[in-house]
Amino acid sequence: MDLDTFRRYTEWHDHVNQRSYEAPADPWKLVSVGPAEIEHCAPGIGLYGLGRVEGGDWDQDPRTVADLFVYEGLVQRFDEGRDWEETRYVEWAREQFESGERPRYYEDLNAFLDRRCEYVDDLYERIATEGYRPNAEAGHDNPAAEDNPFEDAYVHRFEPLVAIGRSGALLLTEGFHRVCLSAIQGIDEIPVQVVCRHRGWQRIRDRLATTEHLPERLARHRGHPDLADVTEPNR
Repeated sequence: MDLDTFRRYTEWHDHVNQRSYEAPADPWKLVSVGPAEIEHCAPGIGLYGLGRVEGGDWDQDPRTVADLFVYEGLVQRFDEGRDWEETRYVEWAREQFESGERPRYYEDLNAFLDRRCEYVDDLYERIATEGYRPNAEAGHDNPAAEDNPFEDAYVHRFEPLVAIGRSGALLLTEGFHRVCLSAIQGIDEIPVQVVCRHRGWQRIRDRLATTEHLPERLARHRGHPDLADVTEPNR
């Protein structure tokens, strides 16, 4: 899918949501969240535009971010001070090359180390010295994107993408490096964009937007970062 198609899908989701729900969210809105609050992920949710609402069990039994090779490898590199070659991150890449794959579209392990790992080092340092910059402001300044279609994919130009489960759980779907590096460095808040909300969560949005006196089981959600646009008028 290219960026134009992604935008068309987003427009269609917005069209459907405006007619189906009491409190549809602006699909392009940024939601400020603490990166450490994003504890689980749903990488297989599918990137068919922003802001869709979908039922099903996709939010059940999500994977834990801390168990991912990306997070483990970045902790080993930046908290433990290991050489890249001694991290789970590069071990994963080595396994991929040995099985005939091309992780992130690099031609060999040396290229992965020289370009990908160097970029992650630079990204870590920029966050440490300048704070987290929204991706639009940063311009996705990855040198490898000049000749690598994976690194130049349109999705890297958005903020990290999350899905929101039926009970409000934030599930990471894209932007793993930025979220993990921000969590490792203790960044308070970063902007994310919502690729999908569970239909059950959308019902909670609708109730909070239209009901003045809420039962406790719903009122406890008022502080959720995705509800600022619907709870502010009731405060």
